[in-house]
Amino acid sequence: MGLNIRLGPLRADGFNIMRSGVRWLCEPGQYCRPNQVFAYCNLTLEPTGGRLAGPSPFAEELELQIGIASRVGGRVFANAEAARGGYLSIRSVDQWDPDYVVATFETDSDASEGSSNARLLALAGRRMTDLADTHSGLLPSWHARSRGWWCDEGETPQTVLALGVCDVVGVMHGEQGAFLEMFEALPDAAQMVVVPDHPLAPAVPVLLDQLRRTPQQFEALSEDLQAFFARPNVKPTPNDLSFAGIMLSMMQRNPIRETYSAFSPRGLLNLGPADAVFLSLAVEPTSILRHKKLGYHIHIMRHHQTAAGPAMRAWWSEAFEPVKRSVADIKRDYETLIDTIARTTGGRVIVLNRMSTSGHEDISNYMAFDAPMSDTLTYISAKETNLMLEDIAAERELYIIDVDALAADIGGAEHLPDGIHQSGQMQTLLRGQLRAALAEIGKSATRNAAVR
Repeated sequence: MGLNIRLGPLRADGFNIMRSGVRWLCEPGQYCRPNQVFAYCNLTLEPTGGRLAGPSPFAEELELQIGIASRVGGRVFANAEAARGGYLSIRSVDQWDPDYVVATFETDSDASEGSSNARLLALAGRRMTDLADTHSGLLPSWHARSRGWWCDEGETPQTVLALGVCDVVGVMHGEQGAFLEMFEALPDAAQMVVVPDHPLAPAVPVLLDQLRRTPQQFEALSEDLQAFFARPNVKPTPNDLSFAGIMLSMMQRNPIRETYSAFSPRGLLNLGPADAVFLSLAVEPTSILRHKKLGYHIHIMRHHQTAAGPAMRAWWSEAFEPVKRSVADIKRDYETLIDTIARTTGGRVIVLNRMSTSGHEDISNYMAFDAPMSDTLTYISAKETNLMLEDIAAERELYIIDVDALAADIGGAEHLPDGIHQSGQMQTLLRGQLRAALAEIGKSATRNAAVR
C-alpha cells in the first residue's frame, strides 16, 4: 500500500515555526526501517505578531533541525517539491504545515492510526562559539552541547546527559554524529544530550566543582587567568585566547543542573535536569591538576592540550599542582557525585566500565613491576577500578554498562582496539545495554513516586 507521510503537528508557543527545504538521507525507493530518519530540514522560530515578548526558548542553540522518520517500514519516495535546493534547503523559507506530504512510503504492513504523520526527531546544538556557523549537514558546527528528542504526542521525554570521552559520545552520537542510531535503537520518548570532553574532560572532580561553584568563585578563577595573561612577560597567542575563552565558558556552566526547552505537537515543554547522567570510567585520571590557591580541578586530555598555546601551558604549570588519585580516591569521588546528583536533581548515574584486557598481554612474570602495579599496567588498573564500581553499586543506585564483558565476548582487539574507540557492532550492543539501564531507571522512578 502507498502511505502519504505528512509532517504532522509541531508547536512552539508564541512562535511561528519556519523550515527550510527538505534534504534527503535515503535514495528513492530505498527501504527505510521504522524510526529511521530518512530526511531533515533546518528550523527557525519567528515570534508571532513580529515582536519578541521575552527570550527565545532556544536562544543559545543556533542549530535547530527536524529529522523525519516513518513509524512503519517501507520504500521511501520523496515529494520532489519538498527539496528546494541551494540556499533554500538551508534557510528557513516555509511555514511549518502539518498536512504537507513530504514523502510516500510503499509498505506491506497495515497503516496503524497516526502512522500517516511523520515521527519527528528534533535536534539542537549550542555552539562553542557563535563564529562556528557551518549550516550544511546534520547538527553542523562545533557544539558545546548537542541534543535530540522525539517530538511525540502527550509524552515527556526521559533525559539522558552524556558526559564522557569518545566511548560515551560514540554510543550517543553514532557514525552520523546526530543521534540517529541511538534513537532508532531507543524508540521510547527520550531526550539525548551530549556535552563533549573538550576543552575540559568530565572527570568526577571537575563535575563536582561545577556542581558546587558559585558565581563569586567563577569570577575569582576568571580573574586569576586574566591576571596571568596580563603579565608583561606573557604573550598570549590566538590559540591561547580562544582556548581560554572556551574553557571559561565551559567552567561557568553546570551541565548536570541544566534544564531544557523542547517543542512538541502541543506546544513547548520545559524539561528538568537529566534523569540519567551517563559517564565513562575511562575519563578518570590517576593524577589530576588542582589550582594551588583556589582549589578547583581541571582535566584536559593530552591531545586537546596541543590546541592551547604557550601561555595556557605556562599557566597550567605555574598555577596548578598534580594530585595523585588512588582507587579509593576515585571511589570516594564517585560516591559523592552519585549522592549529590540524587539529592539535588533526583538523577541517576550510568557508567561505562573499562576493558581490562585486549588479549595481547603476554606478561608471565610480574616480579619486575613495583607495587601498586596499577600505576604502570593499564589493564590491572582497569580491573581494580571495575571492581570499585561493583562495590559502589552494591551500596548505591549505580547502573554499570559492562564494556569489559562485551569486549571479552565479541573480541576486544577487533572491536575496541585501544580500549576507547568502538566498532559499530560494539556501539550497537552498548546502546542495547543503555536502553536496559534506562528502563530500570524508569521503573525505579515509578516505584519511588508510588512510595511518596
